[in-house]
Amino acid sequence: MKQGVHNHVKEQRKHRGFTQDQLAEKIGVTRQTIIAIEKQRYEPLIGTAIKLAAVLKCPVEKLFWIEGDN
Repeated sequence: MKQGVHNHVKEQRKHRGFTQDQLAEKIGVTRQTIIAIEKQRYEPLIGTAIKLAAVLKCPVEKLFWIEGDN
């Protein structure tokens, strides 16, 4: 199994009542970036991950995790 970063961004965004556009604006990225993160197509840089965690009020380590071969 290939190692990769997985996330709960979509679930947390919906839980907090944000649209993709609203979340993107709050952290300074495009809606397309949010879509790519939610679909596991893009692994955000640490700064973006920290901003997401802050806005979504979720610790980074619970929002993102690495899964794969140990």
